[in-house]
Parts: sequence; C-alpha cells; structure tokens
Amino acid sequence: MISNSSFENFPVSTLQRPLGWTIADPPFYTGFEFEKVNVAYWSKYVAQNRNYAYYAGVIYIATIFGLQRYMRGRKAFDLRMPLFIWNLCLGIFSIAAFIRTVPGILAVIFQPNGLYNSVCVKEGLDTPTIFWSILFTVSKFVELGDTVFIVLRKRPLIFLQWYHHIITLWVVWISAPLAEPIIRWYGILNAGVHSLMYPYFALRAVGLSLPSPLVNLITSLQFTQMLVGFCVNTSSWYFYSSGYDCVRYPISIKAFVLVYGSFILLFGRLFYNSVIKKGRMLRKRQD
Repeated sequence: MISNSSFENFPVSTLQRPLGWTIADPPFYTGFEFEKVNVAYWSKYVAQNRNYAYYAGVIYIATIFGLQRYMRGRKAFDLRMPLFIWNLCLGIFSIAAFIRTVPGILAVIFQPNGLYNSVCVKEGLDTPTIFWSILFTVSKFVELGDTVFIVLRKRPLIFLQWYHHIITLWVVWISAPLAEPIIRWYGILNAGVHSLMYPYFALRAVGLSLPSPLVNLITSLQFTQMLVGFCVNTSSWYFYSSGYDCVRYPISIKAFVLVYGSFILLFGRLFYNSVIKKGRMLRKRQD
C-alpha cells in the first residue's frame, strides 16, 4: 500500500486543481455537452479518497474467495443472460471510450515530437478525453464484477484473473489525480482491447462460438497491450531521467513498471499457451 507520505513531495496543485493541464485553445477535438465535467472536482475527490481503492480491493478478495468457498458442493448458477448483458454493457462502454479518445491523442502524436509530447507534455487536452478518462478510472471498480460471475458459475478462478483486476484498480486510482499525460495511452490501449474482448465474452455467454483466429487475435492484443504500455512507460522514464521536461512522478513510473512487467509475464504465458502452443498442436494433428 502507498502511504500518504509518498505524496509529500507533490506540488500543492497536484491535490487541489487539474494540475495546470487545461483544454487546448483552440481544442483539437470538441466534445458533447454531456462530456463537460468539473475536472478539478474529480481530481481533488480521487486524491482525497485514495484509500477507496484499497478498501474495494480487500472487499473484492474477501468476496470472491468467500463465495468460492460457499459454492463448494453447490450447483453453479445459470447466469447466461445476466452475463451477456454485463459484458455487452462493458463492451459498448469500451467502444465508446475508444472512439471518443483516439482522435485527441492522434492529434498530439502526429505533431512534431509526437511521442514525447504524448507521454510527457500537458498539451492537447480535450473535453472527451477528460470525461472518458474519469469513467475509465471508475470502471475499474465495476470490472471487479467479472470475477463474481466466474465464481458463481463455478468456472476456474486463475491468479491472472483476480490479480490483474485488483492491481489495475489500485494503480489507476492512485495515479489518476496526478493527471500525467501518459495516462491517455493506458486508457486508450485498455479501451481498444476491451472493445473486442467484452463483446466476445457476451457472445460466449449465450453459447455462440467464434472462429479460433478471432479468439487468438484477442489474446494477442491483450499481450500486445502490455508490451506497448511497458514501452511507453519506459520511454517516459528515459525522458524524465535524461533531464527532459517530462510530467511524470517517480512513484507512478515505478508502479507502472511493476504492473506492466508482471502483466507481460502473466499475459505472455497465456499468449504462449493459448496461441503458440495450441497452434503447434493443431498443426501436428493436421500433419
């Protein structure tokens, strides 16, 4: 757990206002009326309630393992339709978030020094990015429900499943009020993969099977997400440590190195077993 002392060296603005990062004028990308939110309020709220993520994590662990124990010797619940609706809603949310945030970051990337600006410089902020980034942060609490469905349906609960949910919640909630420019990358990568993953889960929930190449594509994209996330974090670390003007905080850099590093190992293993290893076995059978 990261204590309050970890934040002692942050500027006062870090916990009180939107960190000097204002909407570009003129904006690269305008938003709908409903996307206009008080970012200063949300930044302050998350910063002052960092422990919410820890409380949720503890409740989450106690709940899923408590339910798993309770379900021993009991019949699995038939939750096909609730699971379909759950995954469909998360899929629609992810698609909307991806569509609404991609134009903003592309406008930054395709300018001179685009990579550096996208991970280090507080420019190119737009209304949709603010709105969907806030929802992205909150969605990490909602996604904990994925595991509850697994336990109630008595499906295998692997370490990767609950670990990646809880660690993502913690690191996103803690880093959100810092408003580092690189957070755009993390949100867009996540939304992009989830735009395919959750609709796939929704179809599976009602018994529809998809071609193996599409399933392998989703697994490959999950692994790629972790590789790209690790690389952009490392690039910002290089800029920061080399003396460039880079809006990153050491605690955030180190946290994402650990998070993405562990995800590369775990999702890499999933990718190997599900895509490479199974592919070899299939080719042998065909031979």
